[in-house]
Amino acid sequence: MVAGGGKIAAMSDIPAVFGDFKRAMFRCDAEALAHTVTDDFVWELHAGASPDEPAGRVLRGPDEMAAEFRRRKLEWSDVRYDDIEERMAGDDLIVQTFVVSGTDSRGERFCSHAVDLYPLRDGRVAAKRTYWKIDGPGPAH
Repeated sequence: MVAGGGKIAAMSDIPAVFGDFKRAMFRCDAEALAHTVTDDFVWELHAGASPDEPAGRVLRGPDEMAAEFRRRKLEWSDVRYDDIEERMAGDDLIVQTFVVSGTDSRGERFCSHAVDLYPLRDGRVAAKRTYWKIDGPGPAH
């Protein structure tokens, strides 16, 4: 699911828990995610699944996060993450930018420039706040 390149800050600049978090996220491993996130972890997605969620759907905890990645792996194909850049903003925020592209469940191609903000608390990831600038039709949710 991850492709392309990008500039990633030196490993010593990004907390190790973030690497564990990303590996668990892409493996859809809720148990491993639970070791990397706070008890009140939320993922604020880039869009809602209905008009009742205009600011984006909110997932709570590692089980919901893993379920969303499993859904995407089933419904999206040819997914690429390119131009990945990660850096610390102060002591408690990781900023990640990237381009995500693929084919959604309707068979339509999508490409979006994205920003994820990861606040850290007590040595763990407290949230994943996702913002997408969609180039063309966006993926089916």
